Amino acid sequence: MNATPICLAPRCDLPAHNGYLCGNCRTLLRKDLKNIPGLLVDLQVTIARLDRVNAEQPGVRASGEAPLPLRIGPMEARRDLAETLRIWVWHTAARVGVNVTTAWFEPRNLAGWLAMRIADVDSDPLAGTLSDEIGCAVVRGWRTVDRPLQRRYAGPCETCEMDLYAQPNADEITCDCGATYRIEARRDWLLDQAEDHLLTATEMSRALPGLLPLDRDGRQPVLTAAMIRGWAHRGRLTQHPPHPSQPLAPTYRVGDVLDLVDTLHHPALAS
Repeated sequence: MNATPICLAPRCDLPAHNGYLCGNCRTLLRKDLKNIPGLLVDLQVTIARLDRVNAEQPGVRASGEAPLPLRIGPMEARRDLAETLRIWVWHTAARVGVNVTTAWFEPRNLAGWLAMRIADVDSDPLAGTLSDEIGCAVVRGWRTVDRPLQRRYAGPCETCEMDLYAQPNADEITCDCGATYRIEARRDWLLDQAEDHLLTATEMSRALPGLLPLDRDGRQPVLTAAMIRGWAHRGRLTQHPPHPSQPLAPTYRVGDVLDLVDTLHHPALAS
């Protein structure tokens, strides 16, 4: 007697139902695909900085500038989602012998096409991988949009690559996959990754403060665009050519700014 096949979706041990997925994972995949158009709208709003996440974040100035964590942005989340959908549409279309064209290859159209072919997906031995990759891309997108306002970005999980957000005073953070990290170690990792990046003074003033260690009084270090421009004006900071998208805004190396900030908090290190 043949054993009942098990659902191929990761972390699922329920019996498969008329295919390679169980009823729950099949329903979840269909739900993810149906919700993608709404997710795309929210991602676009976040990309345009019209969302309430930026509008309500503490520290917003009258100019509309808000401190942003150094993180994988909504544009990259949208790109990853679109690429994941595109790969699996091509795979499924080739497998079932259906011709597809690039004329309608917007992410919402890709999601709609797969949603209408759940039965074809379910009959694919790679259905578990497909559902997992699309599900992860969708979750990553929602986390980018729905970033908790009072939490600090702690980088991507090294196990499942999901973005991590910690409470302001937390010493550790545990990902949904079970991996646990020390906040101080994650902050150091993020700063190391960012050292050689070139950012404008405004971008730097938004990205770095949330990653810097608190001072001895438990306060967030101050770093403004004016401070960065002042260092450059006094010859303490090297200016680099602007990015083509912002031709009037010179850029600065993150590591050089970090060194100057450290000097502010440790005067003995000043030259």
